[in-house]
Amino acid sequence: MPTGTTERLLRRTRRRLFAMTMGLLTLLVVGIGAATAVVALRALHDDVDRAVVQAVQSRANTARSEGGGEIGAEGSVPSDGDAGSDPDRPTGLSDTFVLVLNSSGKVVENRSSYPIAGLPDASAVAVAATGAGDLRTITVGGVDIRLYTVPIIRDGAIAGYVQGGILLTLLEHETQTLILGIASVGAVGLVGAALITLLVTGRALRPVRDGFETQRRFVADASHELRTPAALIRANAEVLQREGLVDEDGGPLVEDIVAEADRLGGLVGDLLQLAAWDEMRLAVAPVTLDAASLAADTVRGATAMAAERGVRLAHEGSGPVFARADRDRLVQLLLILVDNAVDHSPPATTVTVRVRGSAAHAVLEVEDQGPGIPPAERERIFEPFTRLHGTTRHGSGGTGLGLAIARRITDAMQGTIAVSSPDGGGARFTVTLPAAEATARRADAEADDGAEADSGG
Repeated sequence: MPTGTTERLLRRTRRRLFAMTMGLLTLLVVGIGAATAVVALRALHDDVDRAVVQAVQSRANTARSEGGGEIGAEGSVPSDGDAGSDPDRPTGLSDTFVLVLNSSGKVVENRSSYPIAGLPDASAVAVAATGAGDLRTITVGGVDIRLYTVPIIRDGAIAGYVQGGILLTLLEHETQTLILGIASVGAVGLVGAALITLLVTGRALRPVRDGFETQRRFVADASHELRTPAALIRANAEVLQREGLVDEDGGPLVEDIVAEADRLGGLVGDLLQLAAWDEMRLAVAPVTLDAASLAADTVRGATAMAAERGVRLAHEGSGPVFARADRDRLVQLLLILVDNAVDHSPPATTVTVRVRGSAAHAVLEVEDQGPGIPPAERERIFEPFTRLHGTTRHGSGGTGLGLAIARRITDAMQGTIAVSSPDGGGARFTVTLPAAEATARRADAEADDGAEADSGG
């Protein structure tokens, strides 16, 4: 199975697929759940309204047919007044009640024996006095009540009112139960969907993973096959140069053959490295080293190469900066960054290598004065075979593998690499590596002293 960058890419793709799928499913479940809750709650409220309207209208129809005159007057509707009810008693938990009121809005009948503290509702009676029914929700004694009030019309005049209601305590309980049930079903559905999504995305990416593995094997096999012909081409061209087997006009052509063979050999080597690093994690041997001294030596060794391209190299640092890193890999990393900076720098400019440290990290920076890197490209340039058109100054072209290798080296040494473009142009590559602790430095020094003592003995 592929690992390294390929596996990270597959894991990132799987996470994105999972997040997108679960996001859509969550929106769907929430939408369906909300619609179901709205419809169900609307049906429950409509049932409550129908029940209270039916109870009040039934009593009002009966009252209209029970004699004439004003409600509560002698010979009119029998009244039990407030019998059996305590005005100071708090609102109870009865489901339904119906009150008959006289034209002044006072209770003259309470057959349900419902406690009337806070009732009747005067504002509802005032609306009913206009001749229309009034349906509203009120709160009495901390309990919500759906209240309906209608006038009793006799001989063209209002003889009284009927005011009835249903306590919403049971409705509120049913609402909570309904919402909890919908939420529970939705949560269980999302958990099941998450498991299925993980399984499906894993299977969906399996052909992609196999494709990456096939590609890696092809690159490795092709690179191995190309290495020998490239070496033979270079060797034969060098023989032609050394033995003088070509005339003066053919000399430049042979030099071009040697240069292109070197370039082809470098490309083959880079391809082999990438293929090997995708197959297994890059092996490194971290030691405690002075990153500032190592950078200075690397700059010194690359000065001639930069001078051939008209670019100056400079090193900035103040004292030792100890880091835990693989010496050879760190030199390789610095050479890649320096070569990249020189390749993208105009003539007569300076590439600066800086080293600074802190208690936790050693930081190496390589900064050039080239055209810079657009923000949209700053992550993509670390991908294999990525080259920004129009930025190379010296015609080398490159293979687009150097920065990809640089990232793999920093990852293997548990570091990070990033690029920015300071104000005024140019590119600054920043490598952050773990700093060496004082105890680690002492341990290495003691091990070196012990090795010298053993060799002296």
